[in-house]
Amino acid sequence: MKKNVFLFFLALFAVLFSGCQNDESDFPSSDDPTIAIATKEIYGAPNRKFEIKAALEDDLGLKSVRIQIPELSLDKIITFSTDPLLTAYDLSYFFEVPADRGTSEALKIKLTITDVSENAIEDEINLRLDGEFAAPLISMITPKEGAVILLSSSNEMPVNFVVNDDSGIDYIQIQCAALGIDEMVQLPDAPQSYTFNKTYTLPVTAANYVLTITAKDKFAIPNTGTLNINVVATNEYPAIYLCDQPKGTSLTTDAVGVPMYFHDKNGQDFEFKYYADKDNKELYFLGQESDFAPHCFGLDASGNLIDDVTSTPIILPTKGYYTIKINPNTLSYSVAKYTPSSKVWADIANGLWHDDEAQRRPFVSVCGGGIQGADWDTWTAWVQTGLHLANNPENPYQLVGEYTLTGTLEATFTGQWWSPSWRLIQNGIGTMSPGENGNAKYPAAPGVYKVILDTELERVFITKK
Repeated sequence: MKKNVFLFFLALFAVLFSGCQNDESDFPSSDDPTIAIATKEIYGAPNRKFEIKAALEDDLGLKSVRIQIPELSLDKIITFSTDPLLTAYDLSYFFEVPADRGTSEALKIKLTITDVSENAIEDEINLRLDGEFAAPLISMITPKEGAVILLSSSNEMPVNFVVNDDSGIDYIQIQCAALGIDEMVQLPDAPQSYTFNKTYTLPVTAANYVLTITAKDKFAIPNTGTLNINVVATNEYPAIYLCDQPKGTSLTTDAVGVPMYFHDKNGQDFEFKYYADKDNKELYFLGQESDFAPHCFGLDASGNLIDDVTSTPIILPTKGYYTIKINPNTLSYSVAKYTPSSKVWADIANGLWHDDEAQRRPFVSVCGGGIQGADWDTWTAWVQTGLHLANNPENPYQLVGEYTLTGTLEATFTGQWWSPSWRLIQNGIGTMSPGENGNAKYPAAPGVYKVILDTELERVFITKK
């Protein structure tokens, strides 16, 4: 009797347990889930990620989505919670194509969507690995960024650039709202290279203009490149720059100080202080910061100053400091060597941090951003010895070193608690504090740079190594 009672309760428990399990796992029948794929053809490339996008829905609830590309060893299942039930899901899944795949391959992405009622549907997306993702490359010949057009000489603005793209160019567009320019050139033959050359007429009044160049390619999923060029149309030069680099040198590779900004300006009389680091130092004067054209002041065959990109350099005969004056309108200049009388910051490399000012010895390091190892704390500037500048053995007015830049640069060259310190403001000016406030930001490509702080010139030169 006891045995029969035991078996009865055992059977009842099994029925009850089975019923509870069914209540938790079984869902009523429902319609099939649906999928709306964003695009039926995806372009990828070796070593590049692509995105799978789709909208999933089910009238009762979604259970899972499975993504498969057997050739790329992809088999991913995304499972959805059933408490609460999920009736809609926006799929966004990224996957990187392995580096060893060929660029001519065409594969299938298989998607399987299952709902909680175990209804399943499948869909496929074509995956091509011959994608082209680079925007058209726009190379300006003229005007360069920051170009100066001297209206007293000419009010014409030649626009000359080259566009290159592997998949072919669909169109190029030149725009400047202030000048009423909106010109599109459609290229039905989709050339891989196209040169644009046209001259526009400027108003005779001085103004700043932004010229926008846009290029779109012919790839199945088009890529667009845009370049903005700032142009200054003026009746006189707002600035003149001293350049001691050979013609043809890129003037946009270095971070700060090349070419060098003037020191004083009275009308169109510009004055520079300059240090020639060797005998027979060659230099030019430029009417724009980023290029040797269109205004390059050098010498003609008779030794006279001319504004001509074919001019020869002005030569400083011996090493040392010079005062140089130039007037670009009268085409006159003068050069005079001088001996500095400003303070010499000696023995900087052997500085000492000390709370007692009487026992402190000056050092110069750097605080700022975009510099590996630096922040805005002068203690960090002290303990990061790789940031310390040293005296240039060949020039007591120069402090030198090397920094690794990581991006946009801001800097104050400093000792303990900002004494001494030189704030790097606009145009490469290193003004000694207390002085003008406002650190300037300088875009810089990551890499190792040589650093020169010239305390006599109050200029900073940060050049790519």
